[in-house]
Amino acid sequence: MRKRKPSKKNVQKSFSFIHTADLHLDSPFRGISETNQELSKSLINATFQAYDTIINLCIEKDVDFLLIAGDVYDSANKSLYAQLKFIKGLKKLSNEGIQVIIAHGNHDPLNGWSATLDWPENVHILSGAVIDTIPFEINGTLVATIVGTSYPVPHIRTNLAQKFPKKDGELFAIGLLHCTVGSTAEHEPYAPCTMQDLKELNYDYWALGHIHVPSVLSENEPVVVYSGNPQGRHVGEAGPRGCYLVTVGQKNEIMKEFIETDLIRWYTEEISIEGIKSDGELLYKIRECIDAILDKADGRSVMCRCILTGRGSLHRTLIKEGVIDDILQHLREEENFDSQFIWVERLVNDTNLPIERSVLLKRKDFVGDIVRIVDELCRDEESLKTLKTSLEPLFASPKGRKILKDIDQEELIVSIYRAEGLLLDKIMGEGEHED
Repeated sequence: MRKRKPSKKNVQKSFSFIHTADLHLDSPFRGISETNQELSKSLINATFQAYDTIINLCIEKDVDFLLIAGDVYDSANKSLYAQLKFIKGLKKLSNEGIQVIIAHGNHDPLNGWSATLDWPENVHILSGAVIDTIPFEINGTLVATIVGTSYPVPHIRTNLAQKFPKKDGELFAIGLLHCTVGSTAEHEPYAPCTMQDLKELNYDYWALGHIHVPSVLSENEPVVVYSGNPQGRHVGEAGPRGCYLVTVGQKNEIMKEFIETDLIRWYTEEISIEGIKSDGELLYKIRECIDAILDKADGRSVMCRCILTGRGSLHRTLIKEGVIDDILQHLREEENFDSQFIWVERLVNDTNLPIERSVLLKRKDFVGDIVRIVDELCRDEESLKTLKTSLEPLFASPKGRKILKDIDQEELIVSIYRAEGLLLDKIMGEGEHED
C-alpha cells in the first residue's frame, strides 16, 4: 500500500478508518419507477448522495483509509454512470492521500462487466484468486494489515473465512469480507461462516458486508461489525443507515462510531382504527402520524408504509373496493420532490370488524366451529409446529427468501387470527357482527 501524506495526527501509531459496504449504487427501484418516475429518480440519487457523504466524511474526519466490504454496485452489469461516479469519489480521496481497499461481493463480482477507466493510485481492489494481505504504514512504520478477498463470481457458497491466515504477532489486523455470519432468512447465505471461525483467526476488527442492517456482532476480541448499507432502498430496510468511523489507539484500543448517511429514510407505522367513527377522523389520524414521522426524520425525506390495524366499524368502509387506493392517492397528490417530502409507499388494511369472539364461541354453527378450531390450534404446540413445517417450502424457496422473513411462533399465531378475521368477513353478513 502506498504511504499516505503526513498525517495531521501527532501520535504515530494511532490511525482511523471508515468502514462501509453495500452501497448498491444505481439501484433501479423497480415498482416505484412505474408508480412515480420523479420519486424513483430521487431514490436513485439518494444512493449516490449517501456515497458522496461517506467520501466527504473520510476527508472531514481525516481518516487514513476507507474500507468497502462488497456490493459497490447493484448488479454485475453496472452502468457506466455509476462507475464514473464511484471513481470520482475515489479521486477526491486520492487527492487527500486517503487509501481505499475494496472487496467485491455477490452483486459486483470481479467477472462482471467494467468499463476501461483509470483507477486512482490510492485504490487497492482485493483479488478473488487468493486472500490478499495489504500492509498499512504511517511515516514508514507498519501499524496494521488489512486481510481480505473479493468474489470472483456472484455465488460463493464456500466458507472464505477458513482460508484467511491467522494473525501473526501484535500488529493490528483487520479482516475485510462480504459474508454471512451464522444464519439469516433475509439474505442468501453467501460465503457462510461462524463467529467461531472469525474468533479463531485472532484478528482485531472484522469489517463485514452483505447484511444490510447495521449491527455489531461482537464488541471485543474481535470487534465484528456489519456497517449495513448507507441508504435504505425499501421498507425492509427501515431505520437509520450509515457507516462506521473506527479509531485505533496507541495500544490497539478500538473506538467506533456509527454515522448516519441516509438521505431518505424508510419507516413502517401502525395506525389503529379503534374508536374512530368517520373517514375524516381517520384521515386526520393518518396525517398526525405522518407529521410525527417528519418531526423525527431530522430533515430527511421519508418513505413510509402505513398499516391500519385494530377493530372498528370503519372496517366496513375500508374493505370496499377502491377505498384504500383513494386514500393513498389523496395522501400522495400534494408531495413536492424538490424539498423534504414524505411518500406513503403503501397503505395496508389490516383491520377487522369488532367481533365479540366470546359470543361466536357459543354458536353451534360453522362460524362457531371456525373460532373454536382457531383457538385450539393456537393453544396446541404440536399443531403449531406442524403448521410451520408445512409452510417451510414456501419460506425456503428462492423467491420466498427474497420477500418473506422467517416467523416465530408468536408471529404465526398473529397470522392465524388475522386469517380468521378475513374468513369471518367473507362468510358472515354485516348484521351478524357485534359493534
